[in-house]
Amino acid sequence: MSWLAWRQHRLALAGFAVLFLGVIVLYWLADPLGADAPTVYNSAQGFSRLVKFGEDVMSFFQPIPVLVGVFTGAPLVSRELEHGTHRFAWTQGCSRGHWLLSKVVLVGGAVVVLSALAAAVHAAWFAPEAAARGWFALFNQTVLVFPVTCLFTFGLGVALGALIKRTVPAMAATVVAAWAVLLVVARLLRPNYQEPVTATQPFASRDAPPGLATGYYVDGEVNGDLATYTYHPADRFWTFQFIETGLYLALTAALLALVFWWLRRRTS
Repeated sequence: MSWLAWRQHRLALAGFAVLFLGVIVLYWLADPLGADAPTVYNSAQGFSRLVKFGEDVMSFFQPIPVLVGVFTGAPLVSRELEHGTHRFAWTQGCSRGHWLLSKVVLVGGAVVVLSALAAAVHAAWFAPEAAARGWFALFNQTVLVFPVTCLFTFGLGVALGALIKRTVPAMAATVVAAWAVLLVVARLLRPNYQEPVTATQPFASRDAPPGLATGYYVDGEVNGDLATYTYHPADRFWTFQFIETGLYLALTAALLALVFWWLRRRTS
């Protein structure tokens, strides 16, 4: 069954292997090409400006996890349900659970390994700038959150594909649902994992509150001559990483459990 799953999904896996390896090569060669992290974040010009644009896109829109959900998750089950080829596997002594498990483990495992490797290389490239900006600046692309985000969007695509049973509508639904969840987590949940720190200082002061530059900025307001900032200090980074990792793992487990139940009870 694993061999069959490989044969069915090898093109999608090869495409994402090229994508992730392209990211790895980009950051591996960035320093020799004059696009080291301090240059990109402080005085980007030429190629380094292009790298900075990519950093901004990845930070705010998270396109790679969404693409993972669309092109590996959504077609995983929906394509076979749409064309009826799942019935052949189910009549060859292979249970529905084993059929789905072989697909999820092969494709999902490859996604996690490739995304973790890309995140590790990216983090090594960013490390020289971490002391000045803090690791919160790279929150979405770190070695914990980035792979589990990709795994979540993969699971979301699988679930929507199983429910919708048509590949193209499932892919479209995955785009909308993935971006909606990623936006809710990043904008509504993440700032509230812990109570933010509040700092107040004269508005005319040019010095930022201690810890703001390397922390996670939440909000700020000016009231007369005073400026009030709310933020999470840098020492909460790993706490936030583990909280969000657990959140995405729980969502992924729930989605895949739904798929297993749906295929056993609702699909013929």
